Amino acid sequence: MAEEFGEIYPSELTFIFEPKKQISCMLNLTNNSNRYIAFKVKTTDPKLYCVRPNKGILKPDSTCEIKVTRQACTIQPTTDTIVKQKFLIQRVFASEDMTLEDIDSLFNSKDTHNEKKLKVVITDVIPKMVEMKSKSEEQDLTADVVKEIVQMKSQIKGLNMLLKEAEETISKLKEQKSDCGCKGKKGRHCLYIKCFNVKLA
Repeated sequence: MAEEFGEIYPSELTFIFEPKKQISCMLNLTNNSNRYIAFKVKTTDPKLYCVRPNKGILKPDSTCEIKVTRQACTIQPTTDTIVKQKFLIQRVFASEDMTLEDIDSLFNSKDTHNEKKLKVVITDVIPKMVEMKSKSEEQDLTADVVKEIVQMKSQIKGLNMLLKEAEETISKLKEQKSDCGCKGKKGRHCLYIKCFNVKLA
């Protein structure tokens, strides 16, 4: 019967404790059937835990991601305290035209609906999968940085070559301008002498 409603992952809600900070974990509900499923998420301590969304409708072959947030506290809770904190997932098949406003009345009227309890785990140790993912992301980030540095060096080298070519071109233009200036001065000087000679004659 439970398999008909799809998967609930994870099987327990694990929170990584941080002093004076809200801590969260994700809960995924998957509907593998070809029918609509209404769900509700309840907790034994609604003042301590915030669930969003705490109810909804799953379409056929779809998944809903639920965020569960625990209020901040200074000291990590003891095992005796945590063991009393649980979550209840309720699911029932619904009609296609079902709305969120109808969900509460649906569960009240339905005697047969699927229920699953989830326990709470609070730890200060980061799971190995998370650590491995972080290291992998760090390696990917390092590789990306190295790649960018190589590209930047190549671009700088290209810019230096362009700058050198520009300096050489400017130098040649200055030389050409200097040569033209000298020729012009000599030409004007010769013309002046020629006119002077004509006047004397």
